[in-house]
Amino acid sequence: MFYLEGRPKAPGAALLAIACVLWASALPVRAQTVTVSLSLAKYDTVKHGQAGDFVGVSPGVVHVHVGDEIVFANDDVKSHTVTSLPESSTFPDDPHWTDDVLRPSGAIGSGSWTTGELKPGASSKPIAVKKAGRYLYGCFYDYSAGMRGEIVVDP
Repeated sequence: MFYLEGRPKAPGAALLAIACVLWASALPVRAQTVTVSLSLAKYDTVKHGQAGDFVGVSPGVVHVHVGDEIVFANDDVKSHTVTSLPESSTFPDDPHWTDDVLRPSGAIGSGSWTTGELKPGASSKPIAVKKAGRYLYGCFYDYSAGMRGEIVVDP
């Protein structure tokens, strides 16, 4: 006999409860879309992260899972990009980007990627998160001003 709060319960009720918990934990976790806001005017306080200082991005460090998507929204009065810094564990002094980063390409976790140029008020298309890891990025136009961020991807 199974006891709950001092009262006997039928063993079938306990088994049903366990089965429901197991079934719910086996359901696939639904992917989410996370939005990151870009604005040097709104987020002008320099923050300190593991990779170095950053500004103009909120959240500056975003946590997501493989299968999620990220949308970058330009809430500023000037154009920005979000461009990967592949194989970097800290923000480099000069990322050596070319004008190719002004065209959207790639996915997070599969080499280089970029939103392309985002005009004021524009948002990127959702960018798929493909692989667990830590990914750094910056703005083609305002990297030297500290417009940078970090994406932490859990499995």
